[in-house]
Amino acid sequence: MSLYVERYENNGKPELVLLHGWGMDSKVWGAFAEQLSSSFSLTLIDLPGLGRSTAFPEPYTADAVVELLGEHAPKAAAWLGWSMGGQLAIEFAARYSERVTCLITVASSPCFVQRSDWSCAMDEETHGQFEQALEVNVSKTLQRFIMLQTQGAEAGRDTLKSLKLILKNLDHTGARESLQLLRDDVRDQLSNLSMPIMQLFGEKDLLVPSEAAQACERLSKGLIKVYEGAGHLPFYSHQAEVAADVTQFVQESIA
Repeated sequence: MSLYVERYENNGKPELVLLHGWGMDSKVWGAFAEQLSSSFSLTLIDLPGLGRSTAFPEPYTADAVVELLGEHAPKAAAWLGWSMGGQLAIEFAARYSERVTCLITVASSPCFVQRSDWSCAMDEETHGQFEQALEVNVSKTLQRFIMLQTQGAEAGRDTLKSLKLILKNLDHTGARESLQLLRDDVRDQLSNLSMPIMQLFGEKDLLVPSEAAQACERLSKGLIKVYEGAGHLPFYSHQAEVAADVTQFVQESIA
């Protein structure tokens, strides 16, 4: 099965893989990817059933997606995953640790839906409503989702406008199937990773509350940063700062 892959070649620069989140494709990286391209050789991948990767595995499982990523990603690279992409990056690093030089997650959680021992996540009722709404109208559900990502955040209006433009031309064939991945719990995998890890959060994020930062710090012992005023897309509202943090972290990790 083929995935859509976009490359920004920069000879001699470290390899960095970018994984987008649910309901989007790699176009979401936009100007952030362009800024990173001066410091890295980038690989942008559209996840199965989203964007230009129209095919997807059935059943749609994290194991199947990780296997596909393994076929399309560089042999060794730093990995950066946003939202659901961060969860998948954790699972990729757990399976292919020798291929991941360091790991960065942005506005991501190892457990997106609340559990009895994990309250810093989306409640079951809200997630269930998303699942039901997808069965009725995918487009309207995605519109609601991007509004949640930007509501109350710095530069929220401009970010929402950008996301709407992406959604307008987005193929979301596998939106229903891929949403199921957000029910996965990868806390054990995260806590067992040995490579350098940095996890970035937004103070105003309504999907991954900033309280998750402290919980993740206890799990991974990695670097944690919460961007003041940022929502679910700190690489939009705090683009230069996030790019600088990512560049410094990767350079120090592979030195």
